[in-house]
Amino acid sequence: MSDWFSNLGEPLGVTDERQVGEYLTGLGLIGEFPVESVSDWKSAYRTIADEHWDPRWWEAEQREQDRLLKRVREGVGELGLMRALATSLGSADVTYEAATFEAAKGGCSDVALIRAAAGALSQALYLADLTRLAGMGVSHPFSIKKSLFSGGHWPLGIVRGTYYVF
Repeated sequence: MSDWFSNLGEPLGVTDERQVGEYLTGLGLIGEFPVESVSDWKSAYRTIADEHWDPRWWEAEQREQDRLLKRVREGVGELGLMRALATSLGSADVTYEAATFEAAKGGCSDVALIRAAAGALSQALYLADLTRLAGMGVSHPFSIKKSLFSGGHWPLGIVRGTYYVF
């Protein structure tokens, strides 16, 4: 099995916290958000379902995704873009298997939550590939987000002024 999701519930290290800060700053979210780790699948669910979930990071990701898509389309066209991203789009089975494996280890059988985790990873892989195709480097926020997933964590988002990572 892969390292995806292998550190869920583990405390964040200094590198993880630095990456979260660089990710948020790279998306233009000025200001320091405290970063907290989520300890288990139930807490992860409560975090992503919280009515005070802050959409600013998601909206910033969407704006950046649109910018990168335009840049890549201008370089290789729509067909070239689709061909280049085909590998990202085919990762759903792998991400779902990884999420299912780690959820079982953590005592979670909530299929919707497992799919949310797998979907978040699939989206991060897609955005990282888009970043690469646009000629951006490892300091781009989408590359940093992929690194957080590569480190075994699941970035959950901003809730009540705090950025949570499982």
